[in-house]
Amino acid sequence: MAPLQPRIRQFMLAVAAVAVFSSTWISAVQGSESAQQAGNAEHIVVIKQMSFDPPQMIVKSGDTVEWRNDDIFSHTATADDGSFDSGLIAPGASWKTTVQGSGTIAYHCRPHPNMKASLVVQGASQEGTHTGSEQEGAPNLKWSPPMSPEQFHPILVNFTAALFPLAFLSDVLGRIFRRQSFHHAAWWMVLYAAVITPFTVAAGWWWKSAAGSSLPANLITVHQWLGTLAAVLFIVLAVWRWRIHKRDIPPGIAYLACALVAVLALVYQGSLGGKMLFGK
Repeated sequence: MAPLQPRIRQFMLAVAAVAVFSSTWISAVQGSESAQQAGNAEHIVVIKQMSFDPPQMIVKSGDTVEWRNDDIFSHTATADDGSFDSGLIAPGASWKTTVQGSGTIAYHCRPHPNMKASLVVQGASQEGTHTGSEQEGAPNLKWSPPMSPEQFHPILVNFTAALFPLAFLSDVLGRIFRRQSFHHAAWWMVLYAAVITPFTVAAGWWWKSAAGSSLPANLITVHQWLGTLAAVLFIVLAVWRWRIHKRDIPPGIAYLACALVAVLALVYQGSLGGKMLFGK
């Protein structure tokens, strides 16, 4: 039995060595994976209800950011400085990118420029030093002149959306209260609407030519042709209203009925624009 003891001792030493080596190797692998996960975290920005959630996210250089579209419209995640652009992200789809460098990267949605957010990218030496994130992520409220079609178009739409319905209301009140002054005011508002609306349409067509591929195709087609028809209709109604104004008489039921149709078409036109811009 004695000769077996050295062999048993050698076998036990070999088992112990394998166990120590395995434990060391597993610890090294787990440590490497943990370090890799810690250095390359993944973050998710959810797009829903025409907004980015969260509106500001603090990440590290080398992290991956994924944008997941839970909205009913297609959106983009487009960096203001051009460092990344997702292209259109369809509803239910997602897109991801790895961020590098350091600093704040503001981004927006190209078809819906009111949707804005930012990424605060921290380098290795900046970890834990970021403060005042809400202030850095706040939008710039400094006034600047409109330069792009998506800025011109809403400004001009406000005039059309206000002038013609008010002109129709003024004519109705003029007939109810038998005041010619209401009719005079209505005539001038119709004239202003007829002059401004073609510029509104031109800005809308300019917007489509600049960002048409990013706009909802099923809505923009109806929106653009209804807007163009509205411009023609307002000019026709302005000529009709001018003849009534020259005779200094209240507009008849036929004119008011056509004006009401134009107002309803304008309301529908506005609802389509709201769906494209705000998703409501």
